[in-house]
Amino acid sequence: MRNLHLWDISNGNIPVESKGLQTVYYGHDGINSSGDLYVCSHNLVVSCYNGNGDIKWNVDLSGTSSPNNYSVNLTYLTLPNTLCVALKNGELFTISDSGKTCDLAGVFDVGLSVMEWSPDQELLVLVTKNLKTILMSCTFDPMNEVDLLNEEFGLKQFITVGWGKKETQFHGSEGKQAAKLKSEIIADANTSSNNTVRITWRGDGHLYAIGFTMDGIRRFKVFDREGNLQYTSEKQQGLESNLAWRPSGNVIATTQRLSDKYVVTFFEKNGLKHGEFIIPVNATTCVEQLAWSSDSEILTLQCREIDTNYQKLLLFTTGNYHWYLKQTLEFNPNQQISKIIWDNNFDVANSKKLHIILDNGQHFTYSWIWNVDHSTGQTDKDDALVAVIDGPKILVTGFRQNVVPPPMAATEIKCESFINSIHFAPCAINDEYRKTNRFFVYTADHTLVFYEQTQKFPLKLEVIKIIQLDKYDLLFKYYNWYWIKPNMLMCVMMDNEHGYHLVEYNIEDDKIKKENVTPLPEAVTRIQSHPTDSTSVFLQLRNGEILWYTKEKLEIQNIMFPVTCPNFNIISIKEDLYFIGLSHKGNLLINGAIALNNVSSFFIHTHFLLITTLQHLLLCVELTKSGISAIMEYQKTQSEYIYKRKIERGAKLIIAVPNDIRTIFQLPRGNLECIQPRPLALKVIGEYLNSLKYNEAFDLMRKQRINLNLIYDHNPEQFIKDIDVFLQSITNNSWLSLFLSDLENVDVTKTMYSSSYADKMTTANYEIGNKIKKICDIIRMHLTQRSDADSKILPLLTAFVKKNTVEDLETALSLIKDLKIKESGGLKLCVGSDEALKYLLYMVDVNRLFDVALGMYDFDLVLLVATKSQKDPKEYVPMLNELNEMDENYRRFTINKHLKKFSKAIQYLVKCGPEKYDQLKTFVKYHSLYREALSLLSPDEDVYKDISDDFGLYLKLKKEFIKAGIIYERANNSEKAVECYKEALEWELAIKVAHCWSKEKLKNVCGDLINGLKEEKRHHEALKIFEQYYENHEEAINYAIENSQYKTALRLCTQYNLFHLKTERILPTLLDEYKNLKNLIEKNCSDFVKYKERLFIVRENKIKTSATDNYDFSYTNRDSDLYSDAGSTLASSSRGSSRSFRSSKNRRKHERKVASLKEGSQYEDIALVMTLHNLVTTTFDLRMPIKEVNLALCCFEKDEEAFILQTLLEKLLTIMKDSLRDIWTNELVIEATNASIVAQNIPEGSNVIPQGIASLEPHIRISPIISDINWKLDFD
Repeated sequence: MRNLHLWDISNGNIPVESKGLQTVYYGHDGINSSGDLYVCSHNLVVSCYNGNGDIKWNVDLSGTSSPNNYSVNLTYLTLPNTLCVALKNGELFTISDSGKTCDLAGVFDVGLSVMEWSPDQELLVLVTKNLKTILMSCTFDPMNEVDLLNEEFGLKQFITVGWGKKETQFHGSEGKQAAKLKSEIIADANTSSNNTVRITWRGDGHLYAIGFTMDGIRRFKVFDREGNLQYTSEKQQGLESNLAWRPSGNVIATTQRLSDKYVVTFFEKNGLKHGEFIIPVNATTCVEQLAWSSDSEILTLQCREIDTNYQKLLLFTTGNYHWYLKQTLEFNPNQQISKIIWDNNFDVANSKKLHIILDNGQHFTYSWIWNVDHSTGQTDKDDALVAVIDGPKILVTGFRQNVVPPPMAATEIKCESFINSIHFAPCAINDEYRKTNRFFVYTADHTLVFYEQTQKFPLKLEVIKIIQLDKYDLLFKYYNWYWIKPNMLMCVMMDNEHGYHLVEYNIEDDKIKKENVTPLPEAVTRIQSHPTDSTSVFLQLRNGEILWYTKEKLEIQNIMFPVTCPNFNIISIKEDLYFIGLSHKGNLLINGAIALNNVSSFFIHTHFLLITTLQHLLLCVELTKSGISAIMEYQKTQSEYIYKRKIERGAKLIIAVPNDIRTIFQLPRGNLECIQPRPLALKVIGEYLNSLKYNEAFDLMRKQRINLNLIYDHNPEQFIKDIDVFLQSITNNSWLSLFLSDLENVDVTKTMYSSSYADKMTTANYEIGNKIKKICDIIRMHLTQRSDADSKILPLLTAFVKKNTVEDLETALSLIKDLKIKESGGLKLCVGSDEALKYLLYMVDVNRLFDVALGMYDFDLVLLVATKSQKDPKEYVPMLNELNEMDENYRRFTINKHLKKFSKAIQYLVKCGPEKYDQLKTFVKYHSLYREALSLLSPDEDVYKDISDDFGLYLKLKKEFIKAGIIYERANNSEKAVECYKEALEWELAIKVAHCWSKEKLKNVCGDLINGLKEEKRHHEALKIFEQYYENHEEAINYAIENSQYKTALRLCTQYNLFHLKTERILPTLLDEYKNLKNLIEKNCSDFVKYKERLFIVRENKIKTSATDNYDFSYTNRDSDLYSDAGSTLASSSRGSSRSFRSSKNRRKHERKVASLKEGSQYEDIALVMTLHNLVTTTFDLRMPIKEVNLALCCFEKDEEAFILQTLLEKLLTIMKDSLRDIWTNELVIEATNASIVAQNIPEGSNVIPQGIASLEPHIRISPIISDINWKLDFD
């Protein structure tokens, strides 16, 4: 589907003598990338010209060579920077040092016919005039010599076992006698003109072929790099001397003139024929030369018309096993071609650069690129036409209607001359229906032919205008044609002074008139119209600059591509222009910056930018600023704006149908593939939904398997507002049911289709969790109000089922029952009850539907469902008969019990009366339905009390004593209520219930409560009970003293006039407490200082040990008895992170070892940190108890003792605060945290626990957190 587009053109002149040029070679010296031209004239003057045609040096070989001599061939050798020249009489010269040194490398006495170097220039092949081939190294050392006239086939002689013989093959209409015919190959009549010897190398340089004449028949032989003969070609009638091995290596091309046709014939390397194609020339034309482009994609035929002496070049390409004639270059008799050379520069940009050197010294350079010629419209009126050139034929396909695989086409147009280019009307002139489907062709005889589409399907086009341009000798003087307006064309003109001009033509009727000629600073490679202004265009120059042109005015843009791009386009997004280009090396450029690498093609769709990559991916991004930004950042970060999908290897974009979802790719072989990218489909569906075209959107979503939730999620408010339009559009009940059944409580624009709705704003009041219910309810409401509601029974049933509640299923069954009643009354319905029930059974499990019908207590409905299902009557008929024999309430209880609706069943069991109370108690107890039963019964009934007792016991077993006490209290069971409150230590509730008991009994209750509160250290509450209910003041005071509640004890002594207890009980106990606290503070102080100093010593020793000994303690085996046989032996020092243990006993042993303060122990520093942390914490916790003691001491005028106690604690706290940073250093915190993280990464299930420093609890890894409180007394 691609055509060869003329990309760049240049010309030059070489001064030559009257006899013209003899041999020419084009090569690169490794320094000058433009290449040099090496020429040997008839008088043996060798010259070198640069790219501008200026001579660099020349050497005259006539003085050092034999007389009557001429050049056979010459080749520039890049590495030695040497030119090798072979002469007819056998001399082989090398010229180096820019012509300063000329050496005779060798002489062949018999003379030379041809010379050819290998592609890597390491081997030289020569053929002498006596048809002997000589293989030499790059240093001109002979390697092998073979006689071409030898009858040997070669080392790879075919071995046949008789398979595939002609005698065994089917010959069709020719009959069996054709198997007996033997075709004889006879010598050509014109053998004298067919004795030219040709050498051609395969592109990898491993094989070469030599073509020659033997016994009047053209043959060729294939040799390897050692010069050994491998194959000899089969005999073929009419072969000519042309021979060219395709660089990719799969075929060898030659020409063959047969009695009825003139063809290019292909051979495999084994010499067997492998296809052909007809050359479209007359009988008097011969092919003088074959040449392949360096990328193997173009086969060039140099032809000569014998009668008129006209020459032409035919450029063929192949696709899907068909050879297309893409370009025809015609030369008059005054422009005789001396040599055609395809550029051998390895730069991919020069893979299709053709050099043509004429005898008169003119040097033309033509660069070609692949281009897809297609219509450029962006509306539905554009039929996505793609035109393919094949000689004088145009193969046109409209991809909006159908996809026709090449080499076929939807229609074929035959022109009177060969076609060189096709140009479609630009998108800017699509004011009428057919204009974007118009195009014109530029032919080899300088004619413009305009075509217009007259019929869509089958596709038809007609000629509407033919314009003949002026004749000129300079080939492609006018190129890069562009249709800018309905009556205006534009092209680039190259004048004889090598300058370039932009030419505007105005078309009036069938005449063309040159309007404006604007000089250009550089050659133009691409022209593109402005996306919003049809009067201006953008020009891409050879150096990558971009010019804006309008009305004879040129303006250089600020944006410039680093290299000129063969694929160039411009898009407009919110009045901002984006210049997009794809370089030869696969770099996608946006506004001059490289956005992506490894890009093989791109296409501008109506709403999207489509890109294919060398990773065989299709990237699709919407033409928005955020989408372009996402593409620019694609290689750095992934974005939800970009859609990706895999495509076939090597697939490239041909066209995407405007405002449609079809995207056409062409695979490397040439066949087509059509896909529908999801973003394109979603965009079209979105436009349908916005236009309320629900039927078209639904149909496309079904075909593309797109989730139907999008119909609602695209715009919920619009859907609800236009629900009647939706129901009116979707007339198919199956479609409507499908939509309802596909509903989900998710927003697909935020999940599976989020990339296409990245900019969607959250809709207000859109509750996604209530989506199904909301849609089903509104559709059901509107369906029931329609005049055709009777025909919408099935969607209604779907709405009920989709809500998936028992109530809705019951409503659905009621609807079916109503249909049954109407049918029994003789009404003819659109949807019968049987059909509706079958449909319902298809969506709902029959067992569930049976249970729902049973739960409606409607046995007729139950039988209706059962008869339409596969259920066995033996299963349900006896059960229904048994239920019919029961009374109403007990029947409903039994049904709900069967359906496991126990809460509902108990309601009917209570209604059965006292005779069923025994069963009620059992049923309630078995199913734990206590609350439900109690809510249905009166507290005055005995059964209420019985169930309450069971409920209380049930709660007591669950340790819910407070709830149990409340239940007992409601049932007037005060003793059990008090017991439950006592268990929960809810002393106030317990005393509330027991306050009416006898004093002795109440005292016992209070005693039990006091003991319980004492165990929980809730002394204040216990003292309240003593004070208010126990009536034993002395015992209350003793309780306060025992539990260090000195202030309360002093208050009670004063309140109840028990002053003697102050001196007898409170003061002695207080002094004992003083002594104990003083001793505790002193001990804590000495222990703290001792452990702190020991910690510093241990740390210093470890630093010294690590500095003098590099041995890693993490692999010592001191505790081998603790290791698991299957576990890892990790760190055994205090810095280890984890270790495996066999049992919990060993774990406890290890924990004790870590906490051991034994000097020199393995984990001594860890144990010291743990001990110090505990000392600091417990000491700071003494502040409030000491404050209480000091207050009591002051009450007894013991200010000195209180001051001593406060001072001791204050000093110790100061010492501890000052030491915290030295104990919990930053190194310790970081090391402990890292070790813990390593230990946490141990796989789950492994028998490994943290050890050493990793075993420290998180709160111990850092210094204790001390809160400031007001604990000190003022003794001043």
